[in-house]
Amino acid sequence: MALRPRSNPFAILTALLLVLFLTTLAFNLLTAQRIPTAPGGVDVHAATDLLLKVLGGIILLVLLYAGFARIVRRDSSPSTGFVKDNVFLDVVARLRDKEHELERLRSAAEERAREIESYNENILRSVSSGVITFNRESVVTTFNDAAGRILRINRADVIGKTCGEVFGANSTVAGLLNRCLSTGEAITREEFELYLPHGERIWIGVSTTLLKDSEGRLIGTTFVCTDLTEIKALQEQVEMRERMTVLGQMSAGIAHEFRNLMGTILGAAKLIARQTPPDSPVHESIQTVTHVISDMDHLITQFLNFARKTDPDLKPVDMGPWLKRAVEQVLEQVPPPHPHVEVTCFPDVPQIRFDEVLMRQALGNLVQNAVEAMPGGGRLTVSAGLRPPLGRRREVEVRVSDTGAGIPQDRLGKIFLPFFTTKPKGTGLGLALVHKIVLLHNGRIDVESQERKGTTFRISLPIA
Repeated sequence: MALRPRSNPFAILTALLLVLFLTTLAFNLLTAQRIPTAPGGVDVHAATDLLLKVLGGIILLVLLYAGFARIVRRDSSPSTGFVKDNVFLDVVARLRDKEHELERLRSAAEERAREIESYNENILRSVSSGVITFNRESVVTTFNDAAGRILRINRADVIGKTCGEVFGANSTVAGLLNRCLSTGEAITREEFELYLPHGERIWIGVSTTLLKDSEGRLIGTTFVCTDLTEIKALQEQVEMRERMTVLGQMSAGIAHEFRNLMGTILGAAKLIARQTPPDSPVHESIQTVTHVISDMDHLITQFLNFARKTDPDLKPVDMGPWLKRAVEQVLEQVPPPHPHVEVTCFPDVPQIRFDEVLMRQALGNLVQNAVEAMPGGGRLTVSAGLRPPLGRRREVEVRVSDTGAGIPQDRLGKIFLPFFTTKPKGTGLGLALVHKIVLLHNGRIDVESQERKGTTFRISLPIA
């Protein structure tokens, strides 16, 4: 189907005006030659001239309008639109490039932030000191792995909680943080004993500082702690050795003097007994003096053994067979009734070096005390296993637990002192000797006890 050409009204109007103009012009020329002007009549030539001028003016205006419209159409022609569209597309393309650049920079900044965060987390994870950060409201915001190991607390249990909820509102930790915030000064090298929620006590060294942002504004506090429990235990061992050495040197001479005096008294008593008739009532008093002097001599012998400097004969020992044999030997010497006994040695326990005779004496004292604490029967548990490593130090832990009467809390700190006893006929040297033997092996001994529930002694010996 053929397309019709689109009509242009301006062209049609111009053509009509031009035809009218030419017709009028032709009429004017014909009338000028054939029709003369009548005197006093209407001038036909003047009328046609006027009409020609009007038509010419109209045609001129139409042509001017058409030319102006053409210019306008040319300015708004498709080619100009393409130019404008190209400029717009170029601007859009540049904006997209800028957007892509901003997205790249944002991604790079986020990646850098993640790297810094990961780097900081690696540092916190690698340091051996516990690091805890609190915000201005004393809420825990950072808690590294070392802090969890030292304080025996899981990270998930403390993040988002306040210092009072974790350590207690009146705890030493809360007091240090409040002091740091109030004074604005760092607190370094504080040492104190911390009571953990489950009842354990540890020694920690603490430093606290104010936490500020890059502009110097206060955003919280930092709490850095180090476990000093092992160091304090070693210090106590050194102090105990020094006290024992001094006590042994001083008391050994006194004990010998007492033994000499008792020997004189015993000799005089025996002489009086020979000079007195057998049926004399004095013989009973002499027998009493003799028995008391024998008991004193036994006590002095024990004391001299305790005070004597001993060098342990260290040899590698398999813990399993030795532990069962040592417990059986002690129970053979203890009168019945015997409690239910359970001896366990875990298979991961390696050979350790110790003096079998001395360590059997120490274990025998602990087992005998446990049996005596359960006169009506009970459960005696003796076990050996590996302790969690403390730095480079690896230890085997020997536990002796009973279900006896327990030890009062006010006496726990004194049970290893010489001559301290709770038994009517005790000498107070048994646990002191156990403590000495353990110290000779560079070990540690701890005790936990609850009245009417039982007592547990833990001997920790280093693995060579």
